[in-house]
Amino acid sequence: MKSEHEQLAEGLKKLGFEITPEQSTSLVAYLEALDVTNRSFNLTRIPREDYVTLHLLDSLTTLLAIPKNSPLTIIDVGTGAGFPGVPLAALLPSSQVTLLDATLKKVKFVEFTAHECGIKNCTGVHSRAEVLATMPKHRNGYDVVVSRAVAAFPKLMEWLLPLAKVGGIVVAMKGSGYEQEVEGTESLLKRLGGKIEQVITIPLPGTDITRHLIVIRKERVGAA
Repeated sequence: MKSEHEQLAEGLKKLGFEITPEQSTSLVAYLEALDVTNRSFNLTRIPREDYVTLHLLDSLTTLLAIPKNSPLTIIDVGTGAGFPGVPLAALLPSSQVTLLDATLKKVKFVEFTAHECGIKNCTGVHSRAEVLATMPKHRNGYDVVVSRAVAAFPKLMEWLLPLAKVGGIVVAMKGSGYEQEVEGTESLLKRLGGKIEQVITIPLPGTDITRHLIVIRKERVGAA
């Protein structure tokens, strides 16, 4: 049976990326800490044997959408157990990643554990996206805004687009059926200052799952 390090390296290679031994060590240590904590505090329903594929590799599909001109400011909205934000911080060490969640225990866990595992370029923030977007420091403040399975597409855009810089992007991670969510949202996106730039469809290595990354470009400051 392949080790988690091997699964991670091989899966990333299929996505077109490489990982250093140090980055792999940090991420596998993070998974181990998550597994231990999850026994007493429910952070994820995904079984341990699927952590590499359904947490790490799924998170890192977003690298296909994120600009290569690092350093970037990135915010993960609804980070939960730290995904996709913690893996992105590990693979993009010159970028700064904000891990946003409305549950304080989750925020404390992801920030402390990531730092303990050597992933120090991330910061936990306890708030809701719609509240954070009213704060001058955060509104129109990020190069990249990412989120995984937090809400239906229209509501998600109301939360995410206000956080993106003009010229920045929002990456919404969706599964099958995303077309129905996106249908009829042109006027909403226009009001919010965004436009769908592309949809990246990628098979998730080691699974029969297909991930869809909806990439929205923020073209101007949207209406309040």
